[in-house]
Amino acid sequence: MSSFNDPVHQPVIHEGSAVQQRLAHLGIAQKRLDDALDAGDSAARQADRFSPVTAAGTYRWMSTVQLLRMGLASDGWNLNDDRNSPRIIRADGKVAVIAVRGTSGTGLRDGEPKTANPRGNATSRAVQINGQLEFAVTALLADMSAEKTSDTQTWFLLYFPGQDNELRAELSLPVMINDKGVVGAWTERILLPGRNYGADKVVPLDASGDDDVDFDIAAI
Repeated sequence: MSSFNDPVHQPVIHEGSAVQQRLAHLGIAQKRLDDALDAGDSAARQADRFSPVTAAGTYRWMSTVQLLRMGLASDGWNLNDDRNSPRIIRADGKVAVIAVRGTSGTGLRDGEPKTANPRGNATSRAVQINGQLEFAVTALLADMSAEKTSDTQTWFLLYFPGQDNELRAELSLPVMINDKGVVGAWTERILLPGRNYGADKVVPLDASGDDDVDFDIAAI
């Protein structure tokens, strides 16, 4: 099994002026991503001391997903909830985007971002379908083989709420998932400008709520 730090998996990084160009090639307006991230941050602040400890993370994820899909749908993209994993797919079916909380390396050129939580079957499928996955979860491999013919690339809108009301984010193409369901290797990383919401805004402790609500319903 290859390590996430294997030089083979060093991604192409887009930053600065290259961000807009790469996003345009994918058919994504940066404003759609910005609006989704802003909505998520606003929603996270609705949690208070009476809320469950995962509330801020869950609220952030839900609103990020909602505004991401709302914005891209207005640009002609299509909603998709296969296995209850909410994503949005470009009209030609070639590109999909899902919103996922990342770790502290998110948005940093020298960072090594991973998904903060283990991914479910639907996301694991999407990573494998990207066509470059060295899969370590052998139990899922056979189950996924039927979908290998798909040519949809699934990108992750990774976000990480840091200190001092900073939010870092990137749009990245996953290439590898480990045997614990964590995605941590990328073909490309498009680093989005950091967002700072100001010291006057109180954000509750973000204990990272559910953000990959997908499951299989098996006949008994």
